[in-house]
Amino acid sequence: MEKKENEVNIGFFKKIWYSITKFEQYPAMSAEGVGNAIKYLLILTIIVTIFAMIGSLLKMNKLVNNIAQYIEQNIPEFTYSDGKVAMEIEQPIIIENIQYNGINKIVINPTAETDEQKEQSQKDETIVGTTIFFFKDNIILKSKVNDEQVIDQQYTYSDFITNYTGENIATFNKSELVEYLTSQKMTQFYARYGSSIFLYLLVFELIGALLNTLEIAILGWITSRCVRIKMKFTAIYSMAIYSLTLSIFLNILYMVINYFTSFTITYFQVAYITIAYIYLIATIFILKDDLIKKMQEVEKIKKEQEKVKEEIKEQEEKKEEPKEKDDEEKKEKKEDDEGDEPQGSEA
Repeated sequence: MEKKENEVNIGFFKKIWYSITKFEQYPAMSAEGVGNAIKYLLILTIIVTIFAMIGSLLKMNKLVNNIAQYIEQNIPEFTYSDGKVAMEIEQPIIIENIQYNGINKIVINPTAETDEQKEQSQKDETIVGTTIFFFKDNIILKSKVNDEQVIDQQYTYSDFITNYTGENIATFNKSELVEYLTSQKMTQFYARYGSSIFLYLLVFELIGALLNTLEIAILGWITSRCVRIKMKFTAIYSMAIYSLTLSIFLNILYMVINYFTSFTITYFQVAYITIAYIYLIATIFILKDDLIKKMQEVEKIKKEQEKVKEEIKEQEEKKEEPKEKDDEEKKEKKEDDEGDEPQGSEA
């Protein structure tokens, strides 16, 4: 009970403030344990993920509107019925320079009906990155890393429409599709997309944050050994988590700026780790200074104790000197008295 009463739990927002402005509070926060530090990191990661998800949703909304505009202006009339697309074109329609990081190229080729024709189209048009093929009866998404590593994902139109809209739409034409893409009916699509991208980004961001903090903690542990401070790795790891706070908020700011502008920082990840490492190193050196001060105080106390002991010893010696002198005087007087005793008379 006494132990629990003495424990001080620092609030989340105080931890943010202390992590950015007060190095001296790092030991107190790390004393709460690695578990609390990881919970703190998880909350920060969720905040980052929310901003990343919002940014992704805004980009997706912009992409959908651009697609709707492109379809209206550049795609000939078409119809969808019974899971198949009908379009009167002689050559495939190729869309490049797409303003969305997740898609590099779109190929619309309903004229390729046989498997051989589809394979030839994919072979000719697939590029490094993500290419989406819209054929007569299915959609193929190809993710190419290099010539040897290509990942295929295939969807039927009916499955694709049901998964992303939640509706079983049997037929539509060009004008109906454009109207649908720009209407409130897309809300369910954005909700599904947002939830799936949130989970994906959360796992991705959390793994990245844990690896980053581990890297910072290892560097901090090496530094602590170099400056001859013995610290548990768990304590260093907890402090590494708190040292990442400023970098995380700078990352959020960078995401916001990057969405509205084309501003990029080439070595942002290096700066991200470096800032956190500087925070951790500053904390370690503060701990070292505190340790040196404590050792100096201990030495000072020892010197004072030695001085007091010497003073007590001197006082005891001074007390003993008069006593010894009195004993000597008494002894001499006694010897003199014995020497003055009368000798017996001679007969």
